[in-house]
Amino acid sequence: MFMISQKNNKYNKFKSIFLGIFLSVLILAPFFAFSSHRSDFYVNTKASGEKNGSKDHPFETINDALDKADGKKANIHVAKGEYKENITLEKGIKLFGENKDNTIIKAKKDKWATVFIENDAEINGFTIKNGKRGIWVDDNAESKIVDCIIKDNNEEGIYIEAGEVSESNQVIISNTKVKENDYKGIRAVGARKVVITDNEIYGNKNDGIDLASGTKGWIAENSIRENGGSGMKLVLDGSEIWTRRNDIRENKREGIETASYGGAGRINIDKSKIVKNGLYGIARLQRAGYIDWGKNLTFGGIMPELWGNISGTLSNVIYIK
Repeated sequence: MFMISQKNNKYNKFKSIFLGIFLSVLILAPFFAFSSHRSDFYVNTKASGEKNGSKDHPFETINDALDKADGKKANIHVAKGEYKENITLEKGIKLFGENKDNTIIKAKKDKWATVFIENDAEINGFTIKNGKRGIWVDDNAESKIVDCIIKDNNEEGIYIEAGEVSESNQVIISNTKVKENDYKGIRAVGARKVVITDNEIYGNKNDGIDLASGTKGWIAENSIRENGGSGMKLVLDGSEIWTRRNDIRENKREGIETASYGGAGRINIDKSKIVKNGLYGIARLQRAGYIDWGKNLTFGGIMPELWGNISGTLSNVIYIK
């Protein structure tokens, strides 16, 4: 009898715990369903008549949709056409263009960025042009830039502010053409976590990619070519940058310029093709202090393919005062 009573007590205890968890899930489920809900709004530059943001009655401008979505998580779907406006993507906004070739955001004010991105926002499927910068990513803003064309901006194609170096604040740039901007293609001006994959970065008047000290980065499967400066300019100090399978060619200066101001870091180059650049394939610049370059600049399992670079393949350490 004692054994049976023990088993019944254990069963009743387990039943109580299970019922408690079950009731908690029932109570919390509506909250989670509500918190994850996203609104959908539609935009068409040819809209007429009633404009309430529905699929049948879209807004005429992207900013009208952003105003309606204020404070909400929202997907905004934009039909092809040219939208002459500067926009800010606030937290939780995902902006989808019908087709990157003919869904165009052209800056109305050319002294502002065409698109300003705040935290937890995404832009996908647009041509973005004619701003002071194409896209400005705010400090500590987790953001995604996917399947876009960013061109003909007065300074950088993509400008990334310094912020916390963490997964929750990373900037992802993928399947995008960053081309023919009047300064650099992609520039991070301070420490940041960046993922740059499967892009074409070409024809920019200065460097293709410029990443500051303290960057944590993954750069892979990009074509970086015909830029007016170096293909990539990377600073070692405090950085951890891994590169793989990039094709870096015919840039006016170095294929990759690496620099140190005396602080250790790590830049790894793996399985890349670095050819026909105007100076060195890879340059090592010591701008201050001293580091062990053999430990800080490394090469993966397969050495990069280096040929046709005018000044040579890998430079000696060049001391610059």
